[in-house]
Amino acid sequence: MNSTAFKLEVERIGHILDMDEFKINEAKERGRSTLISTKFFNKGVYRVRNANNGKLENIAVNIDKIAAVTYAGLVKELGEDCVDKNLWKDVPEGEAIFFYSLKLENDFVI
Repeated sequence: MNSTAFKLEVERIGHILDMDEFKINEAKERGRSTLISTKFFNKGVYRVRNANNGKLENIAVNIDKIAAVTYAGLVKELGEDCVDKNLWKDVPEGEAIFFYSLKLENDFVI
């Protein structure tokens, strides 16, 4: 059976992930990217919205790995000099920030 029969049009994806233009281009060029966010996203396929202009892109990414860390935990592990305090400006003390590994989704999306 033809594998394109199982592909979904990108416009039909309901989950949206905001990415800046640099990360969008990185995903398009390399097929992979990363994202740091104070929001938690589940693993899965997301349509990409350009955070700079609010427009939906014609690409989708798959969140395939998630890691979470607190500011205190990262400072303990890496040292205060290696941790960018600005990443935690919107995160309540003791809460985690999330690191995501993304891959450009080509298997299920046309």
